[in-house]
Amino acid sequence: MKKPDSVISFVTSRVLKLSNTLGLYSSRRYRDEFGLTLPEWRVLSVVAYSEPTTAREISRILATDKGWIGLSADSLRRRGYVCGTPDERDRRRTLLTLTEEGRKKHEAVLAVSTWRQERLMACLPDGAGDLFIECLERLQAEAEKLLEESEALKGAPATASRQSPGK
Repeated sequence: MKKPDSVISFVTSRVLKLSNTLGLYSSRRYRDEFGLTLPEWRVLSVVAYSEPTTAREISRILATDKGWIGLSADSLRRRGYVCGTPDERDRRRTLLTLTEEGRKKHEAVLAVSTWRQERLMACLPDGAGDLFIECLERLQAEAEKLLEESEALKGAPATASRQSPGK
């Protein structure tokens, strides 16, 4: 593998560019076609996948800020797509579920998301889609290890070995 010669050659930059491009497409399409922001769609989708759920759990699944999740969930509640009820076991938590309108909206957007996924996978060579997903899963797992390591090293003095593990 060729050694990166600038930040734009790094895997992280390439993944970020792909994510931003697809996010921009989705943001425009979901807003224009379904009246949803991309963050609202993501929250709606996770609620559909794991209901009943909480903003904290959605934040964990999406690896994003709980405040951003709360704003999106509030917007979805006001518009009648999500219902929030107090958790019987912990009254500080609100359990989120889809309403009937939320289910219809989810199914409509999911159809477009599925079409986009199929189109993206179809541009890859035969069998490469599954390998690509496996590679992304490995990269995610390694990134999570890096994050855990950085958390464990908080407060420790910076050293060359900390900055470039394994060298």
